[in-house]
Amino acid sequence: MLPSPEIRRKLVLVIRNLICRCVEEARSVPYVLRREELVDLLLRNPDRFKKLVEEEGADRVEYSKDTLTAKLDALDEIGQFEVLDRCDTSLYGQSESDGDLSPAINHINQLTRTFSVYVSNTVTLFEKEFELFTQKLHDMLSKSGMALRVVEFTEEDLAELEKGAETYLASGRLLQAFVFERLISCHVITKQVVALPPGYSLGKKLIGLAAKDAGLFTNLTRFILRASYVSQGGWNDLFAMLISIVDGDTRSRTVLVDLIEQDAIFACNLLCGAFSELKHQSPSDRRAAIQKALEGWRETSGHA
Repeated sequence: MLPSPEIRRKLVLVIRNLICRCVEEARSVPYVLRREELVDLLLRNPDRFKKLVEEEGADRVEYSKDTLTAKLDALDEIGQFEVLDRCDTSLYGQSESDGDLSPAINHINQLTRTFSVYVSNTVTLFEKEFELFTQKLHDMLSKSGMALRVVEFTEEDLAELEKGAETYLASGRLLQAFVFERLISCHVITKQVVALPPGYSLGKKLIGLAAKDAGLFTNLTRFILRASYVSQGGWNDLFAMLISIVDGDTRSRTVLVDLIEQDAIFACNLLCGAFSELKHQSPSDRRAAIQKALEGWRETSGHA
């Protein structure tokens, strides 16, 4: 027997609001600046250096002459990986050698560290908060002589839950949208409270929605390519979903190939080749190689 519509609605709203709150709260990440970084910061931005010192003192963090413990705004630092726009990573741009990609690699290394900490913080915070909610719900039901049962979410329930991720998507906050997507399937939800339909994928729904808007789809595709290597392969499933969405759509597939050519880091990983090698391939050979690699991804990801 399903819980009443009112109870189901409240459960959906609690989960949605809790995910959104954790996505935002996890953005504050402690970060230790070493001596060389402190000197660089002092020279580049003395006002920020002074502010960080004052914040450390206000937090009563143990002070060290060689380090400074700051609070990093992870979402601000990561953004939507736009910092990489400053680098020339196009296979038909001005860069000529593998060494020309060094600025991009340096940015990617920093993004990877911050991304890893932020996602980990979000999952940890959400699991803790959701377990507290579950315990309170269990205690409340026990007092009423009822047991906590797994609720099988319907399409209507999921549509209401997904509004949180869709709001992030529509406003261009793609990282937040897909962190939201990760948390919906988090085991802490599904192990004892909620059952999702077999094969359910919010990721596919979000990519499908973006595909209806040319500008949003281009931004999302660029984001997914970068997320693939910033996450060190942890978010490669989004690329597999993207391929399944563009399959059979000539316009979207052309956009995907174009954007891969503009992202040498992703292209080198996809084609298992060095930048200097891909750079000097003829455009037709390079695009043919990318198309072939996409077919390989489509087949191995089960979307053939």
